[in-house]
Amino acid sequence: MNGRRLVAHGRLTVLVGLALACTACATVVGGTTQEVFIQSEPAGAYCKVDRQGMTVGVINPTPGKVALSRSRESVIVSCTLKDFEQSDEVLVASFTGATVGNLLLGGLVGIAIDASSGANNKYPERVLIVMTPANFPNDAARDAHFAGIKTRIEEGATAEIKMLQSQCSSTNRELCTIEVKKLTDARDKALADLDRKRLAAKVG
Repeated sequence: MNGRRLVAHGRLTVLVGLALACTACATVVGGTTQEVFIQSEPAGAYCKVDRQGMTVGVINPTPGKVALSRSRESVIVSCTLKDFEQSDEVLVASFTGATVGNLLLGGLVGIAIDASSGANNKYPERVLIVMTPANFPNDAARDAHFAGIKTRIEEGATAEIKMLQSQCSSTNRELCTIEVKKLTDARDKALADLDRKRLAAKVG
C-alpha cells in the first residue's frame, strides 16, 4: 500500500511540476512586450502611439520599430507629415494561441497571470500608414496616387505569400494555410482602407 501511495505521490509531483513549469506559457513564449514595425507611405512621417490617452511610443521618422507592452487595450497610431493630412490607425489587440497551451498545461493560474500581464494579447507586427496629400488638383491625380499605393500593397502581399509557401513543407501545410489566410486578410483590409481614403481625399 505504501508503495502504491509513493507512486501516486510521484505522479502528482510530476503533474504539479509540469503545471508550474508551464504556468503563464504565453508570458514565456511571447513575453510581456512586442515590437511593432510602422511604415508610412510616403516615408519620413512623425508617428506617435497612444493608449488610453497616454503616449507609449514615438517613431520619427518612419519607418521604424516601437516596443509596446502587451495589453487588451487598443492603441492609436497617429502620423503627421508636411503637406499631408494627419492619418490615424487603430491597432486592436488580438487573442494569442499561446494561451490555449496555458489552458491545457498551466491551468487557470496561468490564464490569470497572462490576463493580468497582457501576455495573451498581441498587436499586428507590421503597420502601413497611408498619408493622404492635403489636396489633389483633380480626380485623375487622386486616382493615380492611390493606384500606385494599391499596386505596391498587392505586390508586397504577393511576394510575402510566395515566400511563405516556398518555405512550407508537408508537415506544416495546415499552419501555412492559416498564415497565408492572415496575409490575404491583411491585404484585403489594407486595400479596403485605402479605397476609403481615396474617396475621402480632397480634390480641387
